[in-house]
Amino acid sequence: MRRIGRKAKSRIFIKMKQETTMKYAIACINPTIGDWSGQLNLIRSAIKTAKDGESKLLVLPELTIGVPNARDLYLRPQTAFFAEQSLAELAPLTKGMTLVCGAPFMHEGLLYNAAAVFHDGVLMAIVPKRYMPGDIREDRWFAHWDYSKQTEPHLGAMIGEWNGQIEGLENLRICVGDIECWPELPKKSLCIEINNRAFAINRFRDELTRRLTLSHTLEATLIRANLLGTPDGTTIYDGGGYILENGHITALSRRFGFEDVIVTFSDDQPEKAFDPTLAHLKKAGSCPQNEEDYTFAELEAALCLGLHDYLKRAHITKLALALSGGRDSAMIAVIAARLIAMQYPDETAEQHKARMKEFLYTAYLPSSSSSSEGTQKAALALAEHFGFDCPVIPIGNIAAQTVQTIEESIGRKLTWEHDDLTLQNVQARTRSSVIWTLANAHDAMLLTTGNMSEASVGYTTMDGDSSGCLDPVGNIPKTLLSSWLEWARNFHNIPALDLVFAQPPSAELRPVETKQADETDLMPYRVIDSFVEWFIVQKRSPKEVFNLAKQHLSQYYQQDDDIKRDLKKFVTMSTRAHWKRIRAANTFKVMPYDLDPGGDLQWPCLQDAFTKALSEL
Repeated sequence: MRRIGRKAKSRIFIKMKQETTMKYAIACINPTIGDWSGQLNLIRSAIKTAKDGESKLLVLPELTIGVPNARDLYLRPQTAFFAEQSLAELAPLTKGMTLVCGAPFMHEGLLYNAAAVFHDGVLMAIVPKRYMPGDIREDRWFAHWDYSKQTEPHLGAMIGEWNGQIEGLENLRICVGDIECWPELPKKSLCIEINNRAFAINRFRDELTRRLTLSHTLEATLIRANLLGTPDGTTIYDGGGYILENGHITALSRRFGFEDVIVTFSDDQPEKAFDPTLAHLKKAGSCPQNEEDYTFAELEAALCLGLHDYLKRAHITKLALALSGGRDSAMIAVIAARLIAMQYPDETAEQHKARMKEFLYTAYLPSSSSSSEGTQKAALALAEHFGFDCPVIPIGNIAAQTVQTIEESIGRKLTWEHDDLTLQNVQARTRSSVIWTLANAHDAMLLTTGNMSEASVGYTTMDGDSSGCLDPVGNIPKTLLSSWLEWARNFHNIPALDLVFAQPPSAELRPVETKQADETDLMPYRVIDSFVEWFIVQKRSPKEVFNLAKQHLSQYYQQDDDIKRDLKKFVTMSTRAHWKRIRAANTFKVMPYDLDPGGDLQWPCLQDAFTKALSEL
């Protein structure tokens, strides 16, 4: 498993420079897919702020008009029409300044992901996106411009590569897509990169380090604005924009803000903090103090922004959650509380508790045979700490009635010896029915709680614990989730989490005396997460994964046959469970990879692709 919380090679947030020959501005914008007038209003607001701040250049993100991840909405004729109309309305607003704005653009029947360059009220150029070789992610919606041909006129502007001259911006270069896709940049240029970066842990810091090096090498100024928010409900954009000059940081946008428009100027003084982009979270108690805090604070801020945006765009104000007393539901409860703290940073802890009581509705749903006293104490302690209600609603009688009805139908008793999975699942599905009803009664959105490790092997009851509209932790490996909770316990002073840690992770579906535990049913979560990295992400063969496990997981195994046993189990469960992932609830993408059937793991629903390879271990 790659180490997500690794130490940075150097601290990149300490060397700042504020001197520039011309004042620039970047705007990180949170637009809504399909809301064309709303998108224009946000751009108007950014332009006004930039002009009021006397900036001569304003840079907006890729697809500020149109919005990233609109998918097949791009194929509708209205998209090209509204985009062109939006560009026409923007032109007169740019009097006295230069604006670079991402937008879809139709030319000769083909739609391009492009940047529009305005100057002094005139649309000067349309610059289509360049793609890395083999990059086909957008091919369903956007064409690839042929940069071997000359630029062409369109609506009075030039479309194609543009090296036009603007007074004061003579060395301007517009790069739509990764800078690495473009021909070699000249030294001492002003390079604007129109290319959104979806959030993943540590991605912003890693990219900033690379761009600082490039800026120093080229003696150039590099500018990029980034989208903000979660426009499609799963992909998070942190708003991380920057202005870099000759290897120095001139300006950094604050990240994970809840505003719709955040404008940053090249002469803005950054706040003093370990990471100035997160300094605004200080009042809410979420600003990292040192390297040890950084990864966890960044993950927290991303999940809170994702949840905030999802609720806003789904027009929902309340959440519901089955609080099991385990780690997964505990993390979601903590994130809900942190969201309230970030939304109302000036309020007291007691005021936050009052808000939580009307925001998060939970229940502990014990079965008389399988639930432990420890998990009930943990769930109730979390509820008391944060101020939300958590009634105890026994589900044993409801489940027993279902079992009795089926026994009468099939003419025999269901026993743990012969019907283990059936009796486990009936409890999970009973809990689902109860918590859905509670959610509906409060007009709340039900959250589900499966982590990525469980999803990788299908360790869930469909229509049971998988029930819900959104899974905030579905892209988080169990090992990282547990580490985050341990950090949050101390960083946010949540002693109730000690009761959560006291219980081994368990589905609590078998009788208490069996001492059911996830890692007994499966294998150690550290092993699962390593297998996910090697087998799914890196696409290594079972034999290669076996050799890596012998090197790196020896502390979990006495013999090679034990590794082979768990590896065969993992691959078999993972391939056979893909239908469950296809039916899974939406989740926020926070890791560099995901198991989304429409994203990084596009497997067939049914397969036996690895049977032969497993037999040869």
